[in-house]
Amino acid sequence: MLVLVVAAWLLAASPEPASVQVLSAEMAPASVPMAGPMPERPPDDLDWQPLDHGVLAGWHAPYWLRWRLAAQAWDGGRLLHLSLRAASQPYWNGQALAANGSVGRSKDEEQPGLIDIVRMLPPPEHAGIDELTVLASSHHQWLRMDTTDAGFRITPVSGPPLQRAGPWLIVAFAAGALGAACLYFLAVQRGQTRTQGATLLLALGAVGMLLPVVEAWRPLFGYPYPWHGLRMFTLLALHAAAAVLLPAYLARRFGIDVPMWARIAYLVTLAGILAWLPSFDGRGATVLLLSLLASAWLLHRAHGEREERRPILVLLLAGALTLPVTGGAFLDGPYFLLLAVLMGFLLLRHADRLRTLDRNNARLREERARLSLQLLQRGIQPHWLMNTLTCLQELIERAPPRASRLVESLAEQFDRLRESSLHALVPLEDELALCRNHLDIVGVALGQTIGFEVDADDTDLLLPPGVLHAQVENALTHAGAGACAQHSLRLQVRRENGHRVLELRSPRGNAAHRGQGTGTRYIEASLAAAFPGGWRFTQSPDDTGWCGRIELPCAS
Repeated sequence: MLVLVVAAWLLAASPEPASVQVLSAEMAPASVPMAGPMPERPPDDLDWQPLDHGVLAGWHAPYWLRWRLAAQAWDGGRLLHLSLRAASQPYWNGQALAANGSVGRSKDEEQPGLIDIVRMLPPPEHAGIDELTVLASSHHQWLRMDTTDAGFRITPVSGPPLQRAGPWLIVAFAAGALGAACLYFLAVQRGQTRTQGATLLLALGAVGMLLPVVEAWRPLFGYPYPWHGLRMFTLLALHAAAAVLLPAYLARRFGIDVPMWARIAYLVTLAGILAWLPSFDGRGATVLLLSLLASAWLLHRAHGEREERRPILVLLLAGALTLPVTGGAFLDGPYFLLLAVLMGFLLLRHADRLRTLDRNNARLREERARLSLQLLQRGIQPHWLMNTLTCLQELIERAPPRASRLVESLAEQFDRLRESSLHALVPLEDELALCRNHLDIVGVALGQTIGFEVDADDTDLLLPPGVLHAQVENALTHAGAGACAQHSLRLQVRRENGHRVLELRSPRGNAAHRGQGTGTRYIEASLAAAFPGGWRFTQSPDDTGWCGRIELPCAS
């Protein structure tokens, strides 16, 4: 596909026939009667001045334009391509051509014309100088612009079809390739967990498809001249959106921490370009160059996934180096080639990453199911259950009220374990209730209260079932119930650097055997399945005992 796109661009960019030699280009306000028909030719004493597009942009009442050009021999017929943001009546060597809208003295009288028209020129009658004269008016200016279009070109009637299509064949290839990549990305993403940057990438893909459509609106379909300002500002808004979305996606995708000052400086620079640069093409090209350089800078600061970042960085730098060489033409041709390749690559690589994550998640779900079953089996393991029942038998003889409480807590424990094992995520409050229930069973059997202190600024989060319960069991196993009764278990839940942090502190016990058992493997597998790529679990001794730390994204 890329070879076909490049071939089409090279063919479409083949040189046009030599243009005519323009001897002079002039403009002058038109003196028109208060009523009646418009004049058909400018008066001989009209005060002509050189054509100035900036001055002409402020003229709305009828005015004259005149181009004098050296006559040139043509084989076959000739076509006049006139670009003018106005209603117009063209004359070729004094002979009227078909009007473009209706020139008017006021907004009500004028009928807007198309911004680009094509007219058949009459056969040449003499050698020497040809004259193109245009009477125009532009009262219907919806959005004021600093300059205007006033130009023409003459081409032969017969010409290569591909050349007539021009470089816009590249738009069809680029938009088609980009659309196919977007559809593939949506198909792969359907039904899967939304990954980091997926929304930004989809928005960037939508902008990438809208840009060539809006850019090609004028040469392929045409429109009345009042729509030109809206089209140009829409293009500028799309360029600005792409300049924001591209670095934002790369920062999110590769987990790059962008300082706030850098974000503000980038947005201020972007706003300054949009507000102060004189031309729309200049603004679009500069905004594009800024986004490419900023994205390259972000990838340079990223850590890890070097093989993933390298081709993206090559594409960004290639575009940044090509843009100053090709100038404004970059926006009409190679820009869409770069956009199609870059966006298509990002979409396909992200889709491939989704498929990889889906396979990993399936494997992790199987692992979590296996470990969940092991956790349930551990909850009713013969050794623990026999010890509990032996204690219960002793309590029945010595302390019937405690025996009754132990039976109730044991039944509640099994019920909670069964219910939790049916869900992928459970509220923190349910997990805390399961932990307190387990500590209550051990405390009743021991004859001592085991404290469980919770310091949480926000308990509105979901956890894989059993991750805190497994840590509590580890604490009771390795530190001992007696040590836990003397030093309460403490859980702290807080926000830290964009994450939810859960820290469970317990007596140290035998640290050499911590972090190697079924409980720890269950915790890690459960977190990996629930929060792919966005979790962290560590456990280590500290000054107060043993600390297990879980970090989760705030979206959890």
